[in-house]
Amino acid sequence: MAGCRVYIESLGCPKNTADSEYMAGILKCNGCEIVRDPLLADVVLVNTCGFIEPAKEESIDTILEFAELKKEGLKKLIVAGCLYERYKKELKEDLPEVDGFLGVHELEKISEVVLGKSVYGNRLYEFRELLEKPHIGYLKIADGCSNGCTFCAIPLIKGGFKSRSIDELVDEAGVLAEKGIKELYIIAQDTTAYMFEKGLKNQLVELLKRLESVDGIEWIRIMYTYPSFITDELIDYIASSKKVVHYLDVPFQHASDRVLKDMGRMYKRSDMEKLLQRLRDKIPDIAIRSTFIVGFPTETDEDFNELLDFLEGARLDWSGFFKYYHEEGTLSFSRYRDMDDQIKQERLIEAENVASSITEEINETFVGKSLKVLIDGESEDLPGYYVGRSYRSAYEIDGAVYVKGKGLKEGNIVVAYIKDIVNPFDLEARL
Repeated sequence: MAGCRVYIESLGCPKNTADSEYMAGILKCNGCEIVRDPLLADVVLVNTCGFIEPAKEESIDTILEFAELKKEGLKKLIVAGCLYERYKKELKEDLPEVDGFLGVHELEKISEVVLGKSVYGNRLYEFRELLEKPHIGYLKIADGCSNGCTFCAIPLIKGGFKSRSIDELVDEAGVLAEKGIKELYIIAQDTTAYMFEKGLKNQLVELLKRLESVDGIEWIRIMYTYPSFITDELIDYIASSKKVVHYLDVPFQHASDRVLKDMGRMYKRSDMEKLLQRLRDKIPDIAIRSTFIVGFPTETDEDFNELLDFLEGARLDWSGFFKYYHEEGTLSFSRYRDMDDQIKQERLIEAENVASSITEEINETFVGKSLKVLIDGESEDLPGYYVGRSYRSAYEIDGAVYVKGKGLKEGNIVVAYIKDIVNPFDLEARL
């Protein structure tokens, strides 16, 4: 199938996006064409997510949807990623429509599965093909996780935390910069645990120092930081850096000490509040994002009210919420009985309402001010506007800035005057 056309559907998190881009690069250097329309493809590759129930359902639905294309001439359907890694036996038995499978540690074998041969360099990333916006790059600094949270299936899928070398990561960042990316996302299951398994501390700071020298990259954004591992050295470096944006993604997961303990998290609410104070004292304009789980099996009404109280006091720029899912193989699955889903749903809606009101109030304080905005493209919702983000927002995660103007391109960084809020999350601006 030399010269075949391949369409890649990447589900789940940015870490999966990075893996899909590695595989796309390998296929391309083996003579394949990466196409953006599955109807034009000879081969479809679905890089799946298997983290929680909705992600698993989406992955299965997507696989079955593309399997229908085999009736119209699709030659091969390949399934890769977390869902297959977690349910290898079941998927091979239940999905005869699939022509090949790849686990999370077998990315380099993609051309063998598709073409029956493999030719690529020593560096998996050297041929990397960007699948998202051409100005955005995801740098996966490690894989796996060793934190042992009771609700999480990641260690079952990917194993313990394993860091990549600083030299290799700086080299990959250079590859991404040569392709034109402007914003670099630092990603892993826990970016602040970088090099912990080697007994080294504050290596994330050392990595950031090296990445700062990569020409072409203008913004560096740190995602997935564990609250206990955010050091004063990291905070000081973010405060002084010319490229690391004043933004931090800190998944707190809850605010009740008892629930945090049952979740296997290594901190208390008082630690969370002290961390927020440290961040805001050193970086007054920092934007802080967090995620929370509602409906954990041991969460009482009192625990949930404590979470709401924390949200009111913490006043986070962005908050995301998930219902707890009772995932087989996790510690919480074996230890606790699941909660009624209706209670979870009610708590989810209440928490989201509280958090969105806070986000709206914070966004209103930016009306009448100017912000640098990275343009992501033309708006499909507001004709005559471009959609972009300030340093305060991560792509496809947080709110956007809609900028009225002409002649802008993806990757442009412009100064925009904030005129109004569009909704609780998004801002309207002009050049």
